[in-house]
Parts: sequence; structure tokens; C-alpha cells
Amino acid sequence: MEEIEEDIKIRTSKEVAERVLGLIASVGKVHFPEENIKWIKNNNIEQYLSTLESEFINTPRPDHQDLVNFSWRVEALVSLLWCLKGLDEMPAFDEQFDIWENELVIKAVSNTNEFLNCAELRDSEAIDNMESFLYHQHWRVRDRDLGFNNDRPGEDDPDINELDSGIVYERRYGMSWVSGFGESWDDVPTDT
Repeated sequence: MEEIEEDIKIRTSKEVAERVLGLIASVGKVHFPEENIKWIKNNNIEQYLSTLESEFINTPRPDHQDLVNFSWRVEALVSLLWCLKGLDEMPAFDEQFDIWENELVIKAVSNTNEFLNCAELRDSEAIDNMESFLYHQHWRVRDRDLGFNNDRPGEDDPDINELDSGIVYERRYGMSWVSGFGESWDDVPTDT
């Protein structure tokens, strides 16, 4: 069943903060597997994991493609951090973002309860505008990747060559979820 625009509601700050914890756990499995397991257990993070994240984290030796896929989720996490005011601006779309230096991520890892209790979303207009912007950029990179050479950038559009397809896709995925699309994190539509 197709979602009706009026039925779409921006997720709450609590939902977004909990999702951030699930993503940190997933990405952490790729980069710091031993420390990550301890952090998950000590902070009861299991409750914030999606079905696919839980399967990934509980797999002793994930295959290479799963490691790659979950490492890319860091870019979806960037959108959630932006929504929670953890970033002043959306970072460039041509370079992967290092979340481990971000103050909000450091807070989430070091004091999970305080992070959850202090989470605050940007206003809905800013979130809607960013979701529309990311949708448009996703459309542009899809056209480029399919060989269409008809890019007519808008005034605020970055140069098409400054858009990494994977980064744009993941950031749109995260922003679309925050905007209320999809029943669960594992099922966010990203049609163009």
C-alpha cells in the first residue's frame, strides 16, 4: 500500500536518538567489534537494533559484503545527527564522514542515558526541506549513474561531480526515515 503524504509524520526526537544508538552499534561492529559488544551489553542497546542490525551484530564472522554494507550506514547516521542538531550543516557529499569525532556521537557512546534524555530535533520545516533536497540530489546522481547527461543544477545544488552516489543514497535513506517514510528502519523506500 502506498503511503499518503498526510499520513507521514516526522519521527520523535526519542525515536531518532534510539535509532542513532542502533546505528552506532552496527557501525561499531565493523570498526571496534570487541569494544562494541561490551558497549551494547553495558548500555542495553539491543532494544534499539533493527532486525537486520541484530542479525549482523549477532553473527560472529559476518561476510565481507555485510561489513561493507553496514559500514556505509555511517552516512545514514550523518542525517540523523544533523536532525538532532549534532551537525551545524550537512557535510560534503564527496567524502565519507568520520562520526567518531562528532560530539553527539561521543556523548551517545559515553553517556547513553543523558544522550537519550537531551535529544532535540530540528524544526519540521528544516527536516522536510533537507529530505526534499536529498531526494533531489539522489535523483541527480541516479540520472548521472544511468548515463543521462541532462543535469541542470538548481541554484543551491552542488556540482554533480561532487556527489558520491553511496553517500547521497545513505543520507537520503536516513533523512527519509526521520521524515516518516517506511514502517521500520529496514524498510525505508528510496524510490527516485
